[in-house]
Amino acid sequence: MSGSALQKPGQDKEFVNRLVVLVVIFYIALFALLYMASYIQILKNPEFVTKTKNNRERTVRVAPIRGKIFSADGKVLADNKTIFSVYVNPYSLSRDFQLRQESLVYLAQVLDYNYSDIEKILANKAKLRTDIMIADNIPFEAFMKIRENLERMPGISVRERNIRYYPNHSSLSHVLGYVGPINAEEYSLKKQNGYEPNDILGKMGLENYYEEELRGREGKKVYVVDARMVIQDELKSKEVEPQAGNELILSVDMKLQKTAEDILCDRTGTILVLRPINGEILAMTSYPGYDPNIYILDTEENMVARRAVELDVGGTPLYNRNIQTLYPAASLFKIVTSTAIINENIVPLDKTFYCGGVYRLNRQLFGCWNRGGHGNLDLKGAIVNSCDVYFYNVAKSNIDIEKIHEYATMYGFGKPTGIDLPFEKSGLIPNRQWKKEQKESWHTGDTLNSIIGQGDVKITPLQLAVMLSAICNKGVAYKPHFLKELRSSETGEIVRQHKLEKAVDMDNIPVWVFDILEDQLRAVVSSERGTARWSFFGNNNIYVGKTGTAEVGVGVKKNTHSLFGGYGPLDFPLEDRVVVMILIENDNNNRLKYAANLANLMFWCYAKDKTYLEAAKRFNYPVQSSYR
Repeated sequence: MSGSALQKPGQDKEFVNRLVVLVVIFYIALFALLYMASYIQILKNPEFVTKTKNNRERTVRVAPIRGKIFSADGKVLADNKTIFSVYVNPYSLSRDFQLRQESLVYLAQVLDYNYSDIEKILANKAKLRTDIMIADNIPFEAFMKIRENLERMPGISVRERNIRYYPNHSSLSHVLGYVGPINAEEYSLKKQNGYEPNDILGKMGLENYYEEELRGREGKKVYVVDARMVIQDELKSKEVEPQAGNELILSVDMKLQKTAEDILCDRTGTILVLRPINGEILAMTSYPGYDPNIYILDTEENMVARRAVELDVGGTPLYNRNIQTLYPAASLFKIVTSTAIINENIVPLDKTFYCGGVYRLNRQLFGCWNRGGHGNLDLKGAIVNSCDVYFYNVAKSNIDIEKIHEYATMYGFGKPTGIDLPFEKSGLIPNRQWKKEQKESWHTGDTLNSIIGQGDVKITPLQLAVMLSAICNKGVAYKPHFLKELRSSETGEIVRQHKLEKAVDMDNIPVWVFDILEDQLRAVVSSERGTARWSFFGNNNIYVGKTGTAEVGVGVKKNTHSLFGGYGPLDFPLEDRVVVMILIENDNNNRLKYAANLANLMFWCYAKDKTYLEAAKRFNYPVQSSYR
């Protein structure tokens, strides 16, 4: 044997075992690697292909197109128009400083901007990491110039979008309302309906009330983009066109609406024309108003105009005074009291009470509007002369406030009429329970004030119009409304028509009660002593109506509002008669603010199909640029 060391048998066996383990581990790892590769290539391949495809495709949401609004005579009241906007994405601009600057300088020249102003806008909003609007509502010529050069200006884009437009500006502003960006509270309520944080929706008026019908359905555009998010192609096959919302066809007659606005002029108040046979609103105006277009674009001019509207706390131009402002009902409320007197036979219709100009209740004096007194009057005489003292005498011993509350409620007072406008107020008809809730006691003086429409009685002009409709229809009044029908923007087919709903149903009161009321109200505008006789002098049609003077404030701040409500012409068929309700704030016995005079003009224009200027000439009414 040589002198070298010999390998022991145990050592050979250990070496072999280690080699076997190493080979097994190698094959296990190889198998796992092959398995994962197969899993990825075969089983997961569709998923990764989809992800890769999605990374190459970008879907852009296209906002819904809002449905248009039309008047009954086919005039467009709310429309859409296309505007053009310019956007810059700071992270997609050229990395070459010179090319970047050339692009922005060219943009500034086309838009007539300062280059430094664009740089400031980008610097201030760079953290948004998104497209930044540089200019909105740019001229079409500028849009085309920028669009033609987009290939050499990476990071700059132009877009078309639809915005709301009101072609008649302030006309019908309180009825139409306006649209605006959705706020956080609205979004939380509507996101489940598909709304997005940048959507618009109706804020006021019909735009708000019929939001669901007007909104339409969103569409989408699909683009192919590269790694830098630069658009390479548009996939027309995957494009979904946005669907326009339904069109609203209203009951408004724009010629009559314009006449009402001309008659009201800049007198603070309301004029309302309603068709009693079905509750259709033919005209509704409220002054002061506003131009809803100022809420569409965030221009400096619009921001100034919005601020002026918000600061006008005295005029409250955003309020629709027909439904959102509460007034004393004044002497028109005597119609409610008269209904109770006639129907309940509380006192004989020919029973007279003496009016000496004042009524004494213990140590408290309640005056009549005519301080000289009216002498002896029965119920018809009291309505014709609008005598307060007659009703004080009836109330003192013969009628309770709960009875007045009952009849007022039957006429629809104290609750919304249900008109298709948002934010309608209910008003208030006081009684003992209400007074108790105020932690006060009811007194006889409260009753005397309430039965002539003063004190705590609060109504809207629309509620008075509904009351007059009920008398015209002999006990029934229909829910006032603007919508005649909904029409598909796509096909022009009628989607829905308005269905009549009763707002007042006094079937428990005989027709002859309303006949007597109509005869009394006819005398208001026709008899020699009628409070509206001289206002309707020379009008050869037959009308009924009631005047009212609402007292507001106390002492040196005391003012009066002038009211008139009526319907006719009675020599027209029932389906052609209208209710006219007018309220002028702070008339303070100014003849040019007397509601009955204005009602005569309104009725005559309707009956003769004439304009305000023709009516003013006919009745020798002074035409001024302002009646403040």
